[in-house]
Amino acid sequence: MKSWPFRSVMLFSAVALAAMATPLRAQHPPPASLSSTPLAVTTDSSTGASTALGAQPGSAADALPAWPPSDEGFPGKFREDLSKPLSTKKKLTRAIKQAVFPGLLGTAFSAGIGMAADTRLDRDYGMGGRGFLRRWSSDFGDNAVGVFVGDFAAASAFHQDPRYHPENRRGFGRRLWHALAAVVVAQSDTGRTQFNTSHLTGILVGSGVSTAWHHSSDRSARLFGESLGYDLADSAGYNILAEFLFYRKHPRK
Repeated sequence: MKSWPFRSVMLFSAVALAAMATPLRAQHPPPASLSSTPLAVTTDSSTGASTALGAQPGSAADALPAWPPSDEGFPGKFREDLSKPLSTKKKLTRAIKQAVFPGLLGTAFSAGIGMAADTRLDRDYGMGGRGFLRRWSSDFGDNAVGVFVGDFAAASAFHQDPRYHPENRRGFGRRLWHALAAVVVAQSDTGRTQFNTSHLTGILVGSGVSTAWHHSSDRSARLFGESLGYDLADSAGYNILAEFLFYRKHPRK
């Protein structure tokens, strides 16, 4: 019987083919304004809603939501300002920040799950506090390498936006499909829909590094495949959280 990481690889291969056959629309953020004349903006302290002074009720300027949205507590810590493209310098700064937070939190959770399930992938790390720290450091290193390579180096080389862009339309199924497809479909720096070369490059390199620093007896193609499957599943899980929690109040039609 094939392991579920293998099935993850097969699943996202199918998603990639389907996404390429049915291209997704680029997810553009709401523009700052629709006219060349700047408008003063007031904010209602009780509701957090922004209103452009001088705009007529029902006008396009009046209908625009505030962007970036007001902070929503802890989930708001994960949301990013999508109103402007990222420069190479900002991609590097973002990659460093992402590796630390939510990287530390996410890899600690992943290490705990791996320890509770006693997965074959990291069984050689042992149990107890030392086993958890070994798993955590391994997962953190895997993630940090993947983020640096994928979200900075490859994203800069291929001119792709490493941020998650939420679905602009309503519907649970449509939003779930968008989150899953975002593993293999990216938005370029100019807003075009592209194959997510940068992110998948980061996952492949991270999985390879993770395999390399395991014990020599465990450096196998099967281990690499399992690591790749886990990383793809982690990426999909993060996108689903982003779509339905972090960007739950994103303006949708």
